[in-house]
Amino acid sequence: MKSVLITGAGRRIGAHLARHLGAKGWHVFVHYNRARAEAEDVAAEIRAQGGSASTLGADLADEQAASRLIAACEAVGPLTLLINNASLFLYDSAATTSFAAMEANMRVNLYAPVMLAQAFYTALKARGAEGVVINLVDNKVFALNPDYFSYTLSKVALQGMIQMLAMACAPTLRIAGIAPGITLISGAQSQAEFERTHNNNPLGRGCTPEQIAGAVDFILASPSYHGQTLVIDGGQVLQRRPRDIAFLARDAANADI
Repeated sequence: MKSVLITGAGRRIGAHLARHLGAKGWHVFVHYNRARAEAEDVAAEIRAQGGSASTLGADLADEQAASRLIAACEAVGPLTLLINNASLFLYDSAATTSFAAMEANMRVNLYAPVMLAQAFYTALKARGAEGVVINLVDNKVFALNPDYFSYTLSKVALQGMIQMLAMACAPTLRIAGIAPGITLISGAQSQAEFERTHNNNPLGRGCTPEQIAGAVDFILASPSYHGQTLVIDGGQVLQRRPRDIAFLARDAANADI
């Protein structure tokens, strides 16, 4: 049976991808940090639908805990796919960031994906197999603005990692990325704020979890797709916004009052 480790799979996009791949016959390792109950629910739902799933807990900010995840998967069965979905997403700016803030974002959003890919590569080499790593980036990387400063720095570095690992680890590892625009309600957003933000792009419609799952399917079905990142945002990056779209949409709404 094919198996996949999805980090941060107890909630939101990670949970959707877990259910999607579970329904397609993958054994899903549902990783969580604090969301153990939610991860157990996702795994139970997959099993209830006739699929196969198990949960793994680890703090991705801890190097040793992150590095042990691959071995834990391999102890159950050969790992085929790694999806680096988990992400730390906290607001700061160039004026307010700190060494600690940058370090916290880098540990979860960059260092852990590197260490997981490294351990996955080593495991595949040992058994003479090939695998795929898919990284969730962010469309901000392709149209930079200074909001969420530390988070954005970590995602810019993650995009660089995709290209560097693609060069270093082929053909054992095939590496790809998906860079969605705003997909789900975030933070203190209201439903109305989310809808304004989600549709604020040339197409008037934004990314959905279903489209991200479709992008995963495309990457898996395209054995020559390597070292590249799919952007799914309705063309928002073409607008080169000066701030994060969530703040622009809120400012526009307030101006209309």
